[in-house]
Amino acid sequence: MKNLIYQVWAGELRSGCKHSSKLMKAYADKIGADYRLDLSPNIASKLVDRDGVYFEWLNPILDDSFLEYDNVLVADLDIFPTTSCTRNIFEETYSDVGICTEPFQGKYRASVIVGGHIGMANDEKWSKSVKKRYEIDLPRDADGYLKVYNAGMVLFSNKGIRKCREKFEPFQEYMNYMRTQQLGRFYVVDQNYFHAMICKHLDYTEMGNEWNCYIHYTRGPLGLTKPIHDGRGTDPQFVHIQLSGADHFPSAQLDLITNSTQEHWGLK
Repeated sequence: MKNLIYQVWAGELRSGCKHSSKLMKAYADKIGADYRLDLSPNIASKLVDRDGVYFEWLNPILDDSFLEYDNVLVADLDIFPTTSCTRNIFEETYSDVGICTEPFQGKYRASVIVGGHIGMANDEKWSKSVKKRYEIDLPRDADGYLKVYNAGMVLFSNKGIRKCREKFEPFQEYMNYMRTQQLGRFYVVDQNYFHAMICKHLDYTEMGNEWNCYIHYTRGPLGLTKPIHDGRGTDPQFVHIQLSGADHFPSAQLDLITNSTQEHWGLK
């Protein structure tokens, strides 16, 4: 099997991104995978009128050079393998694509609006827009909230890449439609695009959340008792550090956040 870990960035790498790249390259070497970092490749960006940088992580479904691989892992440059990460992600069982949920988001978005427009009301409006255009009902969690699939870590099989190339709606067509729905940019760009497309066209697998444990500041009423949401479980493999400014944190602090408890992080 020939496997690849792919990361991409537009512009000059920040210190935190360099550390993620270093750790992911070491992880790739450990499990016998290839590693590729693209800086400003401008592949997906050419296919949209604006906000193209958001779609660059989807270059594997556009660039023929990725077709030589049996599996491609795409990981954001704010994701860090833990020191205890000994499992080979390419040995996980999955179908066309593997992706992780954000299990906290439903409850969180019901309590607060993030970034001026990300919240439960717009999630529901987006879901109705998706149903109208693509004739699908988006999945929900056990509490009835719409599931959120995080695009920071996505595993593609070769078959999945080929199905994406064949079946997915062009980025621009999705964007043109969603811009008419008055939802805000978050719902127009890559993550929600991919969410809609996999639900419509693919046999995808929800992977264990240990492969994308996200950490971020918590706003609103839920933040009064827990100002930082720590999504690491008992066996974290990849930690997704979404804290504001973390791209500029020193490597030592990123390692502490990835591998230690909050009292050691030096954050307030």
